[in-house]
Amino acid sequence: MAQVRQVTSRIVSAIPRFDQREQQHTKAAVGALGEKVQQRWTSESVDPFRRVFYPENRPFNSPLRALLSVAEGPLNPKQVPVKDTARMSAHIKEVAKFFGARLVGICELQPHHVYSNRGLRIDARKGRWGEPIALDHKYAISIAHEMDYERLRYSPSFIDGAEVGFGYLESAKTATSLACYIRELGYPAMAHFHVSERVLHVPIAVQAGLGELARNNCLITKELGPRLRLATVTTDLPLAIDSPIDIGVQSLCNECDKCARLCPSQCLPKGPKQVERGYSHWVTDNDKCITYWNADRDKWNDCARCITVCPWNKPDRWWLRAAVWAVPKGRLARKLLLWVDNLFWSKRFHLHEGKGWLMYTRSTSAKKFESGQIHPDA
Repeated sequence: MAQVRQVTSRIVSAIPRFDQREQQHTKAAVGALGEKVQQRWTSESVDPFRRVFYPENRPFNSPLRALLSVAEGPLNPKQVPVKDTARMSAHIKEVAKFFGARLVGICELQPHHVYSNRGLRIDARKGRWGEPIALDHKYAISIAHEMDYERLRYSPSFIDGAEVGFGYLESAKTATSLACYIRELGYPAMAHFHVSERVLHVPIAVQAGLGELARNNCLITKELGPRLRLATVTTDLPLAIDSPIDIGVQSLCNECDKCARLCPSQCLPKGPKQVERGYSHWVTDNDKCITYWNADRDKWNDCARCITVCPWNKPDRWWLRAAVWAVPKGRLARKLLLWVDNLFWSKRFHLHEGKGWLMYTRSTSAKKFESGQIHPDA
């Protein structure tokens, strides 16, 4: 793993701030992708896990909504002096891991890391829709939560959907706990998570040295591949920053288009990068992606196939560590890794149909339940 001065997604000009109202989930919710997509996206889910993890129509049973009250808050008036920023950064990372983070990185908060205008559904309900976002914190702490390898192999289904929702909840709990801790040190801190975010998590994670941006538009880390959920804490606590890293993701993705080939919606590009919004990256058709998420609400609420099939998405075994070590070494090593991955995993990235989790299998459909909702047969 090499530390680099600039992120590996080559920046060619100033990156403009992104309007949250253009985010794919928001566009689906407000009808920008058509009435059918809007109706499906905003209707109550048939899956109880979905209703717990996403405070859409029944927020009183969603723990995420309860965390909004501690996303930001008052400071301890007795501010702790910081004499050594490197030592404070090391301490904050350990605190974040104590609260549940798997990976932690720190960077300076840059203008393009912050959304330009509010555009979450809660903002519409609170009368804040379209308000300009001003966030002048100096630092951003990127927090990654590991998702379960086995449950993601059911994608798309209610099983991997529950795992993604759990990842959002766990990363939010870690972020809010860390923000509260920093405020108790006497410094401003705000937690940004699924239903309370003013920042873009992936660019922050890339800048903070957690990993690189990949073809599937996800963050890929050395330890977890793309199998993670992100949250962020912004703060003015004086901290030492981390450098971006190069672990070979750009080179591997240049030679691998597995996520694009196996994407059910075909929203991922199979070709080279393009320059868009001031930087070079693989441009995803996000409208097509979110439309597929809504394609069959009786069987799934979202999709994680591009995470599931990624060659970097494997359990932490010696052979994965060896492959990750080899990726930056040269094209021959990468070709060998992709050949092995296609040989052993192209037909087995899914768990077999007979295996299930709790009351679910990969083919579980609400149509099979008399009530039209998923429930335990107890």
